Amino acid sequence: MTSAQKSTYLVKVSDDDEPNGVASILATLLQQNIDNFPTRKKIAQRISRPVTVVSTDTDSTATIIFESDRAVVHNGVVGRPSVTVEATVNQVLDVSQLQMKAGGLLPTGFFTKRGLTVLGEILRHRLVVKGLLTHTVTALRFIALISVAE
Repeated sequence: MTSAQKSTYLVKVSDDDEPNGVASILATLLQQNIDNFPTRKKIAQRISRPVTVVSTDTDSTATIIFESDRAVVHNGVVGRPSVTVEATVNQVLDVSQLQMKAGGLLPTGFFTKRGLTVLGEILRHRLVVKGLLTHTVTALRFIALISVAE
């Protein structure tokens, strides 16, 4: 299954099996954002290690492997992810509303009401981002990629 091919950077779901809910959501969100904001292709190309998202409310997991010309979304954990996000689907959607500047390196969205709510969830360990301190740039770039805010 592939998404729209408007951009030169394709986000596709692995052909190994039918995508779970998280894999479908991530693939769609990433492809739409790269199509709508073509400069985000460069952000995706700068992520060198897999990123995993675990949906705590649907018990689904997906891993995104970023390459120079595409990203492949797999069911489950694949490779050695540098960042693993453990969140509910609603928390992932809240994060996708955060505005990021400078290729994700300037997290302006965290200084909004929604952003402060997300930070509170992180501090209370209701939204867990493993690798946030050791792979901060990758975590911020991932947020920039899934953000629908311009």
